[in-house]
Amino acid sequence: MHGRSRVAGAIAKGRKMRLSDAEKEQFRKLGYVIRPGMLGADQVAAVSAEIDRYVTTEPLFDGRNISQYDALCGLVVDPLTLEITEDVMGGDSFSFHHCHAARHEPGLRGVPWHHDYEQIPQTNRSHVQLHVLHYLDGLNGTVGDLLLLPRSHRSVMRRDALAFLGDQDIPGTVVVNDLPPGSVVFVHSAVVHARRPQPGGGDRKRYFIDIAFVQHGVQWPSYGREGWRDTLLQMDARHHQADRPRLFDPDAFFDIADAVARVQDATGSLAMRIPEVGGAARPTSGQIPIVQ
Repeated sequence: MHGRSRVAGAIAKGRKMRLSDAEKEQFRKLGYVIRPGMLGADQVAAVSAEIDRYVTTEPLFDGRNISQYDALCGLVVDPLTLEITEDVMGGDSFSFHHCHAARHEPGLRGVPWHHDYEQIPQTNRSHVQLHVLHYLDGLNGTVGDLLLLPRSHRSVMRRDALAFLGDQDIPGTVVVNDLPPGSVVFVHSAVVHARRPQPGGGDRKRYFIDIAFVQHGVQWPSYGREGWRDTLLQMDARHHQADRPRLFDPDAFFDIADAVARVQDATGSLAMRIPEVGGAARPTSGQIPIVQ
């Protein structure tokens, strides 16, 4: 039997509080927390209208011009979002990575199981990356479901390691398909997830925004588009947060194109390309950790 449920774990209502201790523990163990109806109706309407506007003018919108969309940027710097991000990061030391936005029409294809943790190559989960998923029109089981695999953020794997399973249920699957408008899902970026297509809900639209933040302490791969430094500088110029001066810090990242070029043709174990360590640092028999 699959450990399958529509929504597992504690769910907090609305936007009136940051994370409780129980929610912090849920995020640590399961890798996600859901806030149904976190965004107010006015904010939902403003962001929806902005997405409707650029769907026609920028059909291939990839986030590089995000600073030009004030309502979307309002989600990036939303005070409660930043406070909850601080809760899961264990402090205010984090930076904005990217923002994607889309309007999914009925009949849109699904997305197979994958994760979005940025690391080249995938070797550990030492620091937190957070995806904040916004469902402006909610979910009702007709316009595509969010599938989550709780606890998978504790495993290290290629982002497409489970893609061969498509969007079928696997043991432990959580199906999120019943959320009111303005709901927000805070999920560890290493949690394996998928989108299961549904036939459509008449005129109902599926507005979707994901915003990613990364914890300081290591350098992260940059957003995968040219001009990522300019995007961060533009965001800082227009939406600077005095109490979080590194929120749009380019120095939190290295250029992903450079990293891909370094490893794409490498063969064998990349560990042997790293400088040798002293004998005292070597683990003894029976203490070899799993790092691959």
